[in-house]
Amino acid sequence: MLSILIPTFNDDVTPLVERLCREIQRTEAPIELIIGDDHSTREAALSNLQNLKSVLIFRNTENLGRTATRHLLAQKAKYKKLLFLDADVLPAQDDFIKKYLLALGTSQMVFGGVQYKKEKPAQAMLLRWIYGKKREAKTAQERQRNPHYIISQNLLIDKQVFLSLNAPDVKRYGWDNVFSFQLYRQGISVKHIDNPVIHTGLEPCESYLSKVEQAMQTIVWAEKREMISEDFTSIQKFFNTMSRLRLSGLLSACLGPFLPIMRGQLASKFPSVRVLDLYKFYYFSKYKHKG
Repeated sequence: MLSILIPTFNDDVTPLVERLCREIQRTEAPIELIIGDDHSTREAALSNLQNLKSVLIFRNTENLGRTATRHLLAQKAKYKKLLFLDADVLPAQDDFIKKYLLALGTSQMVFGGVQYKKEKPAQAMLLRWIYGKKREAKTAQERQRNPHYIISQNLLIDKQVFLSLNAPDVKRYGWDNVFSFQLYRQGISVKHIDNPVIHTGLEPCESYLSKVEQAMQTIVWAEKREMISEDFTSIQKFFNTMSRLRLSGLLSACLGPFLPIMRGQLASKFPSVRVLDLYKFYYFSKYKHKG
């Protein structure tokens, strides 16, 4: 009935898997749980899960990336409904699996949402936490206004749909934007429910900003290959507005000298999401103007 699929790389998925297994034991529905280890260097992270009932573990012989590992997980799944979870999340509610089982058959894809802990993390993790709370942690009603834009760390999807839209050969950060557009272009039905996971794997500011830059490059790369439209994401729409006003180049040039100051602000005790927006714009504009 349901295949729960977790790609992992050097993550301790024990709390997540044990939490899911406890609920699976209370459920009569046939459920399998498969962990795809992407050639981790820390074997101990999975060693204590080997004997858990309903859990299957496979290991890649080389590091393939999350997108390819997800594809392998989907291919190995024996059920037609796939629940993808990232390794660094925990269900926010005790009836997490039950809510997804009730949603089976209601849509080709169901997105449960994401939350963040109420407690502030250390300063190094503040930017990722604040961005997550302000931009990602939304109710189902809020998300349904833009239904095809999803975060893939907590989603239920038809196996056939996922395999047809996923791009296992692409090893790029920020692929959720492209995948979301593919859902939109193919007219895939998407339902949003309030069944969130708590994102526990916060990244330090420096690592997160590096990923932000990669994500901007991925969008431009995908645009050139017509894998995403030029007006799907908010950063693309803002760039288009500045371009129509003939201000994109000027704004990018003005922001360049202030990059060190912007990075300092984003790493401070009071990081601004607005500053992060400008940071994204600079790098998106940089890659766009490269041609």
